[in-house]
Amino acid sequence: MAPHSRAALRPPVEPSAIAVAQERTGTAFPEELTGLLALHDGAEDTDAGAFLPGDARLLSAEEAGVLSRRLSGSIDSDEVLGVWWHPQWIPFSANHDGATCYFVDARPGPGCGEVGYFFMESGGECGRWPSLAAFAENLAGAVEDITKMRGCLPCIKDDALTWR
Repeated sequence: MAPHSRAALRPPVEPSAIAVAQERTGTAFPEELTGLLALHDGAEDTDAGAFLPGDARLLSAEEAGVLSRRLSGSIDSDEVLGVWWHPQWIPFSANHDGATCYFVDARPGPGCGEVGYFFMESGGECGRWPSLAAFAENLAGAVEDITKMRGCLPCIKDDALTWR
């Protein structure tokens, strides 16, 4: 139904790339995130690859580490730590410039593994989904039933999944 989006998925990650990304972020990736990367090391940076709501695409392990470090480097006070961004929030998808992204909370404790949403202007929203699996189920349901996810409706354009 969206063959160009499927074709934009990259092959599985090399385990060494996950180790490098974890070292770059200083954080162990939750099991569901490493499982996702073991299926696909992100998606190509194309319109067809930006098949998640908000024109977001799956990030490679390397891209996740780079974006995490970039956002973590923008934390300028303890007041914004964990409100605007946290170094243990690991992005797994982002729009073209990383101003918005979906992330997995890798902080130890009860929220570990939850999926949140980040917007550069307002910061992070933790716990939007209880897990990466729940995020994927919500995504699949929205596509199958043509219902909104994050305020966007799925549609097919040029044999690729997009959102309006």
